[in-house]
Amino acid sequence: MATSTDGFIRPQIASRLHRAGQPVETTRKPAVWTLARRGYSGSGRLDVWVYRTKKAALRAGAELACICFADLEEQQTARTLSDAGKYQQVLDLYENTHPDTHLLRVQVAFLQDDDGDHGDG
Repeated sequence: MATSTDGFIRPQIASRLHRAGQPVETTRKPAVWTLARRGYSGSGRLDVWVYRTKKAALRAGAELACICFADLEEQQTARTLSDAGKYQQVLDLYENTHPDTHLLRVQVAFLQDDDGDHGDG
């Protein structure tokens, strides 16, 4: 039976180990794609949303960024990039034109195992 939460948690590349003369070792761990935003609330609050895919998170982030641009020229540039599917470029533009206290970023978030593995090596 499918639910509305199916497909959110998927194996993602957690690390790649390169050793001379040996095949690359890739480790995958369960993770979700997130969109994190900090900025205009004034309290330093960090809002985080979870998406099924990186593309969905990037698209949502680009839409949010387009709304947040106060400068009309930047807003038009962001809208043009978004319409062309260049969502990461919209997020980069947002972060480059806003104060360091603002954040709008898509990244993978790994789930912690019950065995105490916290992803720190």
